[in-house]
Amino acid sequence: MADQSRQIKLAAAKKKLKEFQQKSSPANVGGEKGGGGGGGGGGGGGGGGGGGGGAGAKKKRKMKVLNQLDAPSTDRNSPVMNDYPDTNGDESLTEENRPLSSTESLRQLSQQLNGLVSGSSTAYVNGDTAPPVSEGELEAQQTQELTDQLQKERKEFEQRYSKEQGAMREQLQVHIQTIGILVSEKSELQTALQYTQHAARQKTAEADELNNRLQATKQRVSELERTLSSVSTQQKQFEKHNKELEKERDNLRLEVFRQNNVSEESKQQSSEMSEHLKLSAHENGAMRLELEDLRKRLEIADLMLQQYSSQSDPTSANQQVQLLMEEKQQMEAHNHQLMESISQLKTERDCYAEQIQEEGRLWKDKTEQLLTQVSLVAEERDRNINRVQELEASITELKHAAALLSQERETQGDAEAQSSGPSESEVALQEALSTLQQEKDALTAQYQAQLRDNEQLSRLCAEREARLGELEQQVEIKTQEEEDRRRMLEDVQSDKATISRALTQNRTLKDQLAELQNGFVKLTNENMELTTAIQSEQHVKKELARRMGELQEEMHNVKEQLELKCTETQGVMEQRDQVVAHLQQYCAGYQALASEREQLHHQYLQQTQIMDRLQHDESQGRVQLDISHSQLKQAQDHLEQLVRDNELLKAEVKELISSSALATPLRDQGDGVESQSLQESPNKSSSIVIPEDFESQKEMEEFIRGALAHLEAERDEARRQLEEEHRLHMAARHQAAVALRLEPDHHSHQPAHGHHHHDHDHDHDHDHDHTQGQHSHCEHSHEHSGVPVEVHQALQAAMEKLQQRFTSLMQEKADLKERVEELEHRCIQLSGETDTIGEYIALYQSQRAIMKQKHQEKEQYISMLAQDKEEMKAKLGELQDLVMRLVAERNDWYSRYTGAVAGAGSVNPDLLPVGEDHAHSECHAHTHTELNAVGGAEAMEVIPLSEPTTDLEALSSQTLSTGSGQTDSKPLEDGTAEQIMQLLHEIQNPQGALRSPPFLGENPCIPFFYRPDEQDEVKILVV
Repeated sequence: MADQSRQIKLAAAKKKLKEFQQKSSPANVGGEKGGGGGGGGGGGGGGGGGGGGGAGAKKKRKMKVLNQLDAPSTDRNSPVMNDYPDTNGDESLTEENRPLSSTESLRQLSQQLNGLVSGSSTAYVNGDTAPPVSEGELEAQQTQELTDQLQKERKEFEQRYSKEQGAMREQLQVHIQTIGILVSEKSELQTALQYTQHAARQKTAEADELNNRLQATKQRVSELERTLSSVSTQQKQFEKHNKELEKERDNLRLEVFRQNNVSEESKQQSSEMSEHLKLSAHENGAMRLELEDLRKRLEIADLMLQQYSSQSDPTSANQQVQLLMEEKQQMEAHNHQLMESISQLKTERDCYAEQIQEEGRLWKDKTEQLLTQVSLVAEERDRNINRVQELEASITELKHAAALLSQERETQGDAEAQSSGPSESEVALQEALSTLQQEKDALTAQYQAQLRDNEQLSRLCAEREARLGELEQQVEIKTQEEEDRRRMLEDVQSDKATISRALTQNRTLKDQLAELQNGFVKLTNENMELTTAIQSEQHVKKELARRMGELQEEMHNVKEQLELKCTETQGVMEQRDQVVAHLQQYCAGYQALASEREQLHHQYLQQTQIMDRLQHDESQGRVQLDISHSQLKQAQDHLEQLVRDNELLKAEVKELISSSALATPLRDQGDGVESQSLQESPNKSSSIVIPEDFESQKEMEEFIRGALAHLEAERDEARRQLEEEHRLHMAARHQAAVALRLEPDHHSHQPAHGHHHHDHDHDHDHDHDHTQGQHSHCEHSHEHSGVPVEVHQALQAAMEKLQQRFTSLMQEKADLKERVEELEHRCIQLSGETDTIGEYIALYQSQRAIMKQKHQEKEQYISMLAQDKEEMKAKLGELQDLVMRLVAERNDWYSRYTGAVAGAGSVNPDLLPVGEDHAHSECHAHTHTELNAVGGAEAMEVIPLSEPTTDLEALSSQTLSTGSGQTDSKPLEDGTAEQIMQLLHEIQNPQGALRSPPFLGENPCIPFFYRPDEQDEVKILVV
């Protein structure tokens, strides 16, 4: 869009510049020509003012004046009007058609008018008729009017021209500015073009470098493809091994996932257990407060009745103090944990706050950038609006000018209508109209161009507005994204808060998880023992309920119960220690198995690496053996060829020896090299001793490498021997040729033989010790014509040794394969053992799942018991209220009864013992009911139904004999007694008893929670 708008602006500016140049250049040229023509016209007018052509001259001068007036707004390069014929039929001169200046034309007009006036006066004096004089006056008046009108029009045209010139100057300034902008843009584009050319050159250089690199990479790829073919086999083995490892990794991941799930579930369970513990601790505190209140009431009742004078046991107070101290320690530990969690949350909050601030700064910078862009676009829009307004104002001015022109045309039309015929003024006005029409056409063209510019500007404004709309939409999208991010941050903060809480709970419950698992196992194993213990405790509680009246026996039974609890806790601790030791042994065994498995896996990897190395070495040994075998075959073939050549040479030498008799003595005088070589040849064959067993794989590899090096040395030695044989063969052929040449000369054979012997000695001194046997053998064969069988036998012996070594290597390879198979068998056994370990782990997980299910059932039963406890608390509170109401009613009734007994004693003293016995029975019943209430609150057990009923029956039988004064309180007492009986019946037979879980049997156990303290001691809290 920016490039298109720039191109459009450039095209419009170029167009305006061309129009301005076309308008300005003809005006300047016409002005110069007009000035020159004015001077010439003045001269011509002064010289040619005759009498015969006066009217034609007037018309021509008027036309010149009109042309001079129209010159600023029309094209000055060509004449405006063509020459018209005058009234006398004469044509005008070309010099008089040139445009004149305004002052010169006025001067000429005044001279013509003076000439006309003088001509009219002379004609009148000479006795001419009156009509010509009147016509001259009319013409003079018309010319005067025309001159006035022309002056007015000239002033108007000058004003209009000044206005148009100001507008054109403004446009010229605008065009100059646009030209400057275009020049700057052109320079910028040129610099950009240079930069792009430079970048293109760099890119071409880079492309060449990249092509070179591509060729190098192609070569490298070809090399890598070659190496890839060799690596593919190893990669397949690694892939197999990786698949096995991936399977093991997946299994381990599944185990880790299960362990994580189990740990999360245990965390949740532990959190629930901690909440239950908190609730139970709170309830225990409330129950303790209630127990203290009931004990105080019991002491008050004992003091009132004076039957029991027992004091509170200091041991129970000490136990309570210990319990309170333990609770205080637990609360302090919990407070410490909460403070740590709060500090962690603060640090995390600070981190999140910093992150949010950083993101806020980033978004703030982005919004500021967008706002700056929006402000720039708004400024451009304002500029375009101002430009449009200016163009509209110029259009209105042009319209106003067009209206003025139309009015002038109308006035000119009226003037033409008034005139009777086409006069010179009408012709001049028509010419002026034509010039005005041309100006109008030019103005309309300029107006059209201005309209096109306005359309372009409106289009640009629309594009800017669309861009603004898009930017506003982007801003809205950014705001929405910021809101979404803020929400996401809030969600993340909440999630992190929950994660931090879960982590804190995880830290606090990690130590308790193993103990809880041991406790679950212990609970499943000792369920029956606990049920029997609970039954015994229930029996003890029933006996305590029956003997509720005797406080000392109750305290004694409580002490026995505490002792039993201590012994049970000790047994539970011992069993827990045993289970922990067993689990530790199991964990140690599992860790040992895991370590053994890792060691075996490492050994397996080492064995695989060793096997790969052995296979590689074996393949290299095979290749080297094949090469050596082929070389030996070639050596055999070459030796056979040499033997054949030697036989041929021997035949030739025999012929030479038979022809020359002096050769044999010289050959018999040899230096004994043949015998020496024959003696040394058996010592050359060396054998490689292969040990029966190797101590390590490295030793075997070193032995194989040494054997290969020895074989290579023997191969090189055989090559040297073959070269020596070839050299000796060539020397023998040379000797035979010399002998054939020197056969005619019998005396010249001795120097030749000496020369041969000298050459032989030189060769013997120059060669290696291993070549001496072959050299001497060759000389011996030349002398005695024997075949070199020793060399062939030595080579055959070497081949046999090589075959023996190859068979021994193959045997070692077979042994190594057997060892590899044994190792694979061991690896299979290890994999089977790992599978069994995995089965044990799966069995252990299934057992843990069963334990988890049982634990969930126990949790449900604990929640049911908690609900029952809440209901029992509510019922006990209601029972306490009823008992207090009954005590208040009894006090009221007792006060009335004492008043009645006092009145009856004063009337009849014989009834006093009966009242005393009655009062004594009432006090006994009252204390018994209070004791029952207190005992029920302390032991959380059910009071038997028989004792309260008997007491209440006795109480009701005594109330019948009180008299008519106590009949008002009897219904209230009966109502409270019935409510108390109903509550006792509900407490004795709760509705929640049917909700016991199936795993506890018919007699449910008492659920308890335990937590080891710092000395690893467990203190059980009975719910």
